[in-house]
This record gives sequence, structure tokens and C-alpha cells, in this order.
Amino acid sequence: MRTLQEYLQMIENLGRNIRNGQGAPHKPCLLLAIIQLIEQGDIFENKIRLSNHLKDAFARYVAQIPGRWNPRNILDPFYRLKNEGFWYLNPNAGYARQLDNLMRSNRIPSSPRQFHRLVDYAYFDEPLFIFLTQPDNREIVRQAIIERYFPDNRQPVEDVVKTEHEIGVHRQLLIQGVAEHPFFYSAASEPKNPIRGAAFRREIMRIYNYTCAVCRLRVDTIDGKSITVTDAAHIIPFNESHSDDIRNGISLCKLHHWVFDRGLISVDERYRVKVSRLIDEEGPAEWRLSNLHNEAVLLPEHERLYPAQEALAWHRGNVLRQ
Repeated sequence: MRTLQEYLQMIENLGRNIRNGQGAPHKPCLLLAIIQLIEQGDIFENKIRLSNHLKDAFARYVAQIPGRWNPRNILDPFYRLKNEGFWYLNPNAGYARQLDNLMRSNRIPSSPRQFHRLVDYAYFDEPLFIFLTQPDNREIVRQAIIERYFPDNRQPVEDVVKTEHEIGVHRQLLIQGVAEHPFFYSAASEPKNPIRGAAFRREIMRIYNYTCAVCRLRVDTIDGKSITVTDAAHIIPFNESHSDDIRNGISLCKLHHWVFDRGLISVDERYRVKVSRLIDEEGPAEWRLSNLHNEAVLLPEHERLYPAQEALAWHRGNVLRQ
């Protein structure tokens, strides 16, 4: 079994493409992103999937590195880390031979569709994953990556680490608030907290899996750009409620966020779509709001995270156009 020092030596000698004398930052940035998600509890077992959370975190780290790097090119490092001796790809059922043939020829999947068809998840050597779940050892690995690969960009990378840590703390507070307190909101003025707002968005996106609760739209791309397709909408607007309680949130696509905020749709006490009687529509039937009336909305897996009935009642009484 390898020691932490042996894994550090492997991590400090990653194979990287060189451009104008500068090594590509993608593999070390991917490792920093994974460390962040382990720290925040988004990765809790040795099965690392190409999730929107991971794409989002990866892009934030690469964006700090000067050069004409594609900050969302995560597929290549996710696949090619297999060459480093501590990272492995687990195939989907029935695709082991195809994935093995591809890896033997050192070719990358030709498209996101092929990648997701072949690969279920990646995983570390088990001892390395255990090291990364231990706070002290995790920080040793993180600092080794920053020192080895980003000595000239330490401050912006460290700033991302610091901000993400603060967001992670606020996410835990939001979850703790659901467990310990009934839903409530206050009319007292309170300034927006960008960190708390980011934590609110992350949690809403996580519990709805980046999917619109009204129309079930989810767009998944390998470059993470789909992250912006859905919004974490406040049911009672923040300027009214001053509440980033998860139960005051719902995931909506851009279209249905817009019509929700303008009172053209709402959600009733049975968690079904309620459409304003004042609208008059033309156009393709599949896009009409009226066809959504009385359709069940997508809800989180756990009932305690459902939109609060008090928030929905406020929206129907104060925003929905009757």
C-alpha cells in the first residue's frame, strides 16, 4: 500500500501538454476541484462522476490561470488522469471491452455521448481516497498541488479555495436550518450576502439536479455551460422575504423563472402548477403555459426540502395574477 508521500510524488509529476513553455493546468485543476467537493460533502464515496458540480468547480480553478486555456475542457483531464497510476475509469455495464480497447490505444472518447455511454465513474486508489477524506492530509495534497503547479498564481487560486470554503460553510448552515427550524421569513431589511446567495443556488441546483421543476428541462453538456440553463428562484422574492432558506427556493428554467416571477404561473398546495387565467397564448401547443396547468412539479428527494407551503401561499396571494 502506497504512503501519502508516494502519492504526493505521483501528483507532483503529472503528465501535461506544454504550450509556449507552460504546462496545461487541467489535471491539477481537476484534482483541486475534486478535493473541494470531497471537503464540501458532494463527493462522499470513491466514485467520482462527471457531474455539473464538478464541471462548475473545475472551471472556476482553470479560469484563474493566465493563458488561452479552455476553462471548461474537463473531459480530457478526467479521462487522461488514468495514465497517472492512481486514477481509474469504471465502465458502464456491457461496455468494459470497448472502454479497454479505447484506453489501450490511448484515444479519448470522440464525443460526450460516447463518454457517458462508456464510463460510469472514475475512482482513486482506495488509500489515496481515504487520505483525501482526512482534513489534514487533504490540505497537504491541496497545498502540494498549488505549490507545484501554480506558484505564480497562488493568490487567485487560494482565493477560490477560500471562497469555496465559505460557500461550503453556508451550505451546511442552510441544511442545518432546515433540520432545526420551521420555515419563516422576515420583512426586516437585510442586505444580500453574496456567499450565502451562492450557497443557496448550489443547494437548490443540487437537490433538483439542475432540472426545471415545472417542465423537467435539463441540458447536460460536457463543458458545463448547461449550468446556466436553470436558476435557483426565490419563491418569495429576497427583497420581500430576506430569506435564503432552501424551502424558499425552487429550480426553474429561464422561461419558467420569468413567468413565475411575473405571476403567470404558481404552485398550489398539492405541488401542482397553477396557471393564471389572464393569459392568452398562441404558438406551438407544447410550449403553451396552459398545458402545464395542474401538472405535478418536480420535487426534491427528501420531503423536508420541499418548497414551504407558506412560501407558495404567499406567491399565490401576492404574485399570481388571478
